[in-house]
Amino acid sequence: MVWSRTNQLIVAAAEGLGARAEPLGREHTDYFMRLSLGERRAIVSKTRSPFLTQVAQGLANNKHLSRELLRARGLPCAEGVLVDEAGDIHGPAVRDLLARHGRLVVKPNWGNRGVGVATDVRDLATLARARDRARAIDLDEEVLVEPFIAGTNLRVAVIGGQAIAAAEVVRPRLEAGRSAEAQVAALNRDPRRGTWAAPSLCPMDQIEAEEDLEGHLEVYGLELDAPIPAGREVEITGEELAVIDRTDEVHPEWLAVAASACDLLGVDVGGVDLRGPMVAFTRPPAEAAGAALLLEVNVVPALHLHALPTEGRARPVFAAFVAYCLQLPGAPPPCAVVRV
Repeated sequence: MVWSRTNQLIVAAAEGLGARAEPLGREHTDYFMRLSLGERRAIVSKTRSPFLTQVAQGLANNKHLSRELLRARGLPCAEGVLVDEAGDIHGPAVRDLLARHGRLVVKPNWGNRGVGVATDVRDLATLARARDRARAIDLDEEVLVEPFIAGTNLRVAVIGGQAIAAAEVVRPRLEAGRSAEAQVAALNRDPRRGTWAAPSLCPMDQIEAEEDLEGHLEVYGLELDAPIPAGREVEITGEELAVIDRTDEVHPEWLAVAASACDLLGVDVGGVDLRGPMVAFTRPPAEAAGAALLLEVNVVPALHLHALPTEGRARPVFAAFVAYCLQLPGAPPPCAVVRV
């Protein structure tokens, strides 16, 4: 039986706490496992706790609605325009956003792992192609258009209402002069990248060029096997070039923002995405003046980013997860009530 990277880390954390993590049924599935210690039992799904509700998960997955509700509660969230299946990507709201900011991000309103996300969109033609791709991926054919925020991707892990780790996630960028195919092949030679077919405790994944990247490049009018033109650069969303632990550098008030976002949405185990200059996250949110903002709350928080950083200290996020799910002594109480 081969567990995924996440489940391997759960098993190791459980063993470290004297607990057990076992398959739920006779047929192997990577989506569920049973945690146990003495009389304590809990069924988890990846890093979803036994306390998470379907309402909380659905609400957090709706980026536009959850952001609107969090903003109404005073959290510093990015603005955005929702374009549904009947909406016009060239409508006045999107045009105004482009005119004011000059650079946009287009993403499925209901998506994960950065699939279907186009960054640094600067013209209406690219915007339309990005819309088409994001809409095809989205569960409800809804697309979120938001300003491009310069700076760092910061992921904060929240478990049981407590922000316990933060990491800077650096995305790979395809540069001019060589084809995307050649550049991805070079990235995949990094021994720190593992494969889905043979999961291991590598911090990053192999980049599947012909799966998602080809469609991503088409948004920008580029081809997989052709050199990137001079003056062009494309970010590969959903992949990592480096993961740097920043837990000790992030200001406590930003950690509180992340914890509050999860608490309000009823997400007891979550990964909160913040974006802005790294220096802004070392200071209180009030000093950011809109340069650093909250983007979204992820119900499946990629805790491996904090357990297996490429730089900095590994954080015991999986031990915290197991302790919380089993309600071991010292763990925070369940906190999965939607409050918005």
